[in-house]
Amino acid sequence: MSESPDSVQGCASVAEWGCFHARAAANLRRRYAATPELTPRMVAETVAAALPTSLSDGLLRRLAQLGWLSADATIRFDVLDGPSCPREFRGNRRELVRLAVFGLPGQGVPYREKHRQDVYQQLCSEIMSAAVDEASLESIATRVMNHPDVLSDSVLAAMLRAFIAERDVALRAAVTPAEKEALKAQRSKLRQAFETPAWREFPTREEMLLSFARLQREFDGYLAQFEEGRARQVLDRMRELRHRYPVHVPAADLQRCEEQYDQLLKRAGQYRRQIPELAARGAAAAREGDEQTASWVTRRLQAIHTLLPNLLPAPELEKLRAQIAQSSKAREDQELQREFIERQREVALKIKNLAGIIHRFHELAGKLAPAHEAYRRAELNYRQAVAEIRGMDTEWLSGLVLHLETLMEDLDDPTGQVQNQLDQFITNVRTALNRLCLEIRARQAKRPASGTPPAPPASQEPPPPQV
Repeated sequence: MSESPDSVQGCASVAEWGCFHARAAANLRRRYAATPELTPRMVAETVAAALPTSLSDGLLRRLAQLGWLSADATIRFDVLDGPSCPREFRGNRRELVRLAVFGLPGQGVPYREKHRQDVYQQLCSEIMSAAVDEASLESIATRVMNHPDVLSDSVLAAMLRAFIAERDVALRAAVTPAEKEALKAQRSKLRQAFETPAWREFPTREEMLLSFARLQREFDGYLAQFEEGRARQVLDRMRELRHRYPVHVPAADLQRCEEQYDQLLKRAGQYRRQIPELAARGAAAAREGDEQTASWVTRRLQAIHTLLPNLLPAPELEKLRAQIAQSSKAREDQELQREFIERQREVALKIKNLAGIIHRFHELAGKLAPAHEAYRRAELNYRQAVAEIRGMDTEWLSGLVLHLETLMEDLDDPTGQVQNQLDQFITNVRTALNRLCLEIRARQAKRPASGTPPAPPASQEPPPPQV
């Protein structure tokens, strides 16, 4: 069912529609002050609140029927001005409907244009306050034209060049050559040292904006270096400036700095938690023998300290590097100790096998005839064992001791336990070899009459090793 043209207009007069429009605009300003961003429905409801109930309900129903209250609705900017404008929105209520559909004027200005105007006003204020003559104008103009926003925005650069040219013309017209000489004499160090600036009870808006901008630049520098303490001090000074001069210092700028400081604390805390985790990863890699990963972690920690020393001070860096180095040293000690023990086990097993061969042959020599197959195999093994024992002389034992002591030197042995173990092992090896040599000599001295082949000649007897 379609709405009649009078459903939105009602019986209100031109003056009443004007009052409705003024009241709706005031409602929108208050709503925008409390909520910076409003949806199309919220804007329409705020405008409709300024109308009587019969008119407001009809307006909202008709806008909903047209689909203009949807957040993704696409509405032509001149839809209310041409012949396509709905009949019930024409006439006296056109401007109020425009307010309900499009909001307050100026809401559609792009962010780039707003930012350009803000930067332009700020830089013009700096030029007006600092440029008192041609030299100071040239200095401030160079600094202004090198501003990052100016370098990236050709329109802003053209606007500032025009303003600087106007300021230059004004300064040239205001100061004569005679006045220049007088000003030069007054700026001499002798006179300037005794002069005091004129006292003012309250600073100007330009001075406050310059002071606040200087604090903002200092604050941004500390944020980039993760200097939480110094950034907090500058932020306190900005708060004090805002507290003392709330008219001159924008609240939005201070709020933005507060949010940046909160983000800094969160990021710094997150990074400080991640640094020990990174060092633990490097230590684990060092323990597992992954030297490539451990080296990468060490270089990463050094880079963090170089770029952001406040996040990773030198004492903490040395502590983490020592942790990784200690893990690497522990792994090397484990490998050396494993090699040390394996070498001892290898020598002990070899002597044990040789002793078993000697004992086995002596047992069979008293039981079997020399022509027996088992006797011949035992005799062959016996002669090979005697040859090996002959090689385990003093020189061999000295070489074994040197090899084990070389391994032991790279091990941490503050209690001397490893040294005692090495001494006991060498004693056991020497005792076992001496016992085998004595057993071979005793068997050779018996010279059994039959059933046992002659022992190796005396010249083949292994001498007992000495260390």
